[in-house]
Amino acid sequence: MERIRNKIFSVDEANALIPFLEEALDSLSATGREIASLRNEVQVLSAIEGSGATSRNQDVRHLREKEAQSARLLDQFREALLHVASRGCILRDLDLGLIDFYTMSRDRVVCLCWRRGEARVMHWHPVDEGFSGRRPLAELP
Repeated sequence: MERIRNKIFSVDEANALIPFLEEALDSLSATGREIASLRNEVQVLSAIEGSGATSRNQDVRHLREKEAQSARLLDQFREALLHVASRGCILRDLDLGLIDFYTMSRDRVVCLCWRRGEARVMHWHPVDEGFSGRRPLAELP
């Protein structure tokens, strides 16, 4: 999937993506948690295997299955990230659910800023300021 570069959004276009983004962020978060859990299991199983405490084929097979499952989930996670990026928006922070959309304000590019859980885009910030520089849309020049 190809990423759309430098897409310029209107507020309405950004708002139209919110249902997709809510679902995508929920899925990415769940997959990320599952990957982290599997990585912990793999670490424990690898430590057991490396300690020589067990060399049973069943334990080694279980370790390899967990490693393969983790790799598959990581591929799904990357694909989901690309799917979000292909829409032209920028995922800034998965844990916080922060998404930016480039937009034009007079003659300069700024970011519309949305956070998971917000009903619509209500903020913007200069490109170089990020979330801490969020301002209400009413203040957009």
